[in-house]
Amino acid sequence: MDVREEDTRRAIDVAGWSFGIDTRGTGPPVILMHGLLTDSRVWDPITRVLERSHTVISVDAPGHGHSPARTSPFTLEEEADALAALAKELTNGEPAIWIGHSMGGMKAMRVALAHSSLARALVLISTQPYVEPVHSAAPFEALVETMKSDGMTRDLADVIARLNFHRSFLGTPVAQSWIEHFSTLDGHEVEHTCHAVYRRGDISERLGEITVPCLVIHGSDDVPIRVRVVHAYTELLPDVRLVELPETGHTPICEHPAKVAEIIGEFLRSLPR
Repeated sequence: MDVREEDTRRAIDVAGWSFGIDTRGTGPPVILMHGLLTDSRVWDPITRVLERSHTVISVDAPGHGHSPARTSPFTLEEEADALAALAKELTNGEPAIWIGHSMGGMKAMRVALAHSSLARALVLISTQPYVEPVHSAAPFEALVETMKSDGMTRDLADVIARLNFHRSFLGTPVAQSWIEHFSTLDGHEVEHTCHAVYRRGDISERLGEITVPCLVIHGSDDVPIRVRVVHAYTELLPDVRLVELPETGHTPICEHPAKVAEIIGEFLRSLPR
């Protein structure tokens, strides 16, 4: 896990929500949204590349990083509305490139559907538009309840890591630092965000409404979201490029940050001015 050389994070209250954000660079706006149980630090290697030509805004999800937990249940649609309000405040309404990993990609799609004028393009990494299958939703819900009742353990942190990372990556210092992070999670802090993800609705029938250019990046060995799921939903996007990364798990931004940054950079340079 990278450590920021300077603390550029701050808190913003908007539309009844409070978000921890990190802003770097200058240029067209890019908004980064991390996946469940990580935080905006996961983007640091990517940010160091993108900030050379863009204003890069990393946003912590509720109960993650520097964003306080929500005190009541919410939906991904409600958070997408709040993120749209945040974007308007930070970019003066200029359309942004929304880049989301896993949960973050689910929110990026919902922003593009509900607030299309704020989206210039989407980068969707290890994500999908469908409901959470019952066979995976039930264990995830049980994990949250265990975290709340018994606290997080190293064994549970290892389980989360095996879901997130390719087996060849697990022994690396970066993976081990994230496992240490997972072991500090508080179930009460992440509860409502987890439920928003696991209980989400299906937006696949509306993907045809997302007409901006989309880049989809997915690991060939992703466990939570299989490649066949990605093949299905990319067929529904009007303007899409799919890149599959071999021997890569659910979190390519950690496993292969330089390659992911290169792919994203090429996509951004291809966008109409």
